[in-house]
Amino acid sequence: MPIAKDEFQAIDEDGPSLPDLAPDTTQGKVYRFLLEHADQAFRQREIVDAVDVPEGSVGPTLNRLEQHGLVEHRDRFWAIVDAEHAVASAGLHGAATADELDGGFSDEDVDAWMETAVNPIEEEHDHTDGGA
Repeated sequence: MPIAKDEFQAIDEDGPSLPDLAPDTTQGKVYRFLLEHADQAFRQREIVDAVDVPEGSVGPTLNRLEQHGLVEHRDRFWAIVDAEHAVASAGLHGAATADELDGGFSDEDVDAWMETAVNPIEEEHDHTDGGA
């Protein structure tokens, strides 16, 4: 799929873009598999056998994910990076995927919500102090 020349020229300026971790992509499938098994490390062959992706794409995919600091390898084993990073990363990528699917919220929508949002910590404090 071609991209606009502006987007092409911005590639080096912005640094490497984050990998597409949508559930239907090879990167997304491999990343999610390792994330779901964050307490284990796998050989590339085991990942190929566990994830429904083309065999030849797993090695390059793991290398791209490693370049972005999402996975790491030692010897022949691959694993998700530390669990805290994995959870934070998954949350960010999940939010980005959701925004891509539903268009996200406009700044105006967020501002309108913030005007009426209730802070649950303040709400709890009001009830425990006998206030409100």
